[in-house]
Amino acid sequence: MSDNGPYTQPPQYPGGDSDSGGQPGHYGGGYGGAGQQGEPGGGQPQYPSGPYPSSPYGDSGGQPAYQGGPYGQQPGAPQFQQPHEQQMFQGGQPPYGPGGPGGPGMGMPGYPPQPPAPRKSNAGLWIVIGGGAVILILVVAVVVMLMRNGSSEPAPSAGGGDAGTSQEQEQQSGQEQEGGDEGGTTSAAGEPPYTLTEDPCTAITEEKAAEIGATDPSKYLSDNNSSCTWSVLGEDGTYGTLQVDYSVPYGASDSVEGAKEDFQFNLDYATDETSDILPTKVLEQQDVNLGDEAKLIFSEQESFGNQSVATLLIREDNMNLEIIYTMSPDIMSEGAPAPLEFSDVEGLMPELGKQALNLVGS
Repeated sequence: MSDNGPYTQPPQYPGGDSDSGGQPGHYGGGYGGAGQQGEPGGGQPQYPSGPYPSSPYGDSGGQPAYQGGPYGQQPGAPQFQQPHEQQMFQGGQPPYGPGGPGGPGMGMPGYPPQPPAPRKSNAGLWIVIGGGAVILILVVAVVVMLMRNGSSEPAPSAGGGDAGTSQEQEQQSGQEQEGGDEGGTTSAAGEPPYTLTEDPCTAITEEKAAEIGATDPSKYLSDNNSSCTWSVLGEDGTYGTLQVDYSVPYGASDSVEGAKEDFQFNLDYATDETSDILPTKVLEQQDVNLGDEAKLIFSEQESFGNQSVATLLIREDNMNLEIIYTMSPDIMSEGAPAPLEFSDVEGLMPELGKQALNLVGS
């Protein structure tokens, strides 16, 4: 018993070197000797500093101790070969050379081999070559046609130049008999239906225009009409106009029946003596051998004095020609007679008609 109660106090530091009463000290004792205060692990079992130098759990039973480090292989242990794919992505330098990434003979591990780069097409080159060949063939064909046309012309006769000259003279004499004076024809060239000329002022030659004093030509064009008008200055102050008019039926330019109706209308107008607006007196009217049908009318009209009017009407198939030649006396001569006689226009008007027919069908 103790003064402090019924509990018996154990002896203090039994078998110890100090006053601990045999109890282990605060920092050692009992498990391998007393440690010094302040030393870490004092009294605790001491282990080697390396990772597992010996089995921490006792005897391994004859098995060799595990000596491997945490990241590497230890000597004597079987070497583990990592897969090639893991070696490529562990951050080290990738292997190069045959069989490596990008090396000849292999693609990237785990990926199919890349297809070869596409070859450049030659389609454009073949198109250019084909187009050139087609152009060359067309040129050759044109040359052959021109050569054939040249060879199809009739060869000169065996008689030489005399025979050819005589043949040309016969043709010219036939034309003179048919057409009369040079520079004109009694019928149109080409095949009907005929179309309007775009340059009606070439209907009269410059020589003939100068002969009658015609100057300053002015043309007019429409859908069914093509005409040209000249100013004429005569002797003693006389003056007038010359007009050449080409026309086709309105709305049916190739109609022969329409052209016949137009011809008759023009004839009726030129010979009308009943007009009060423009009093007309027909002096002469006769047929002329031009085109399919033709009429020459010579008359006098009262318009700013007494005016001479010569009208030549010609129809060739679907085309109508009208040539009107007018002359008036000097404007200062009040009451002067008409300046022309029929004999002045009897040969002139058919000659102008032949020249005008040259443009029909040409």
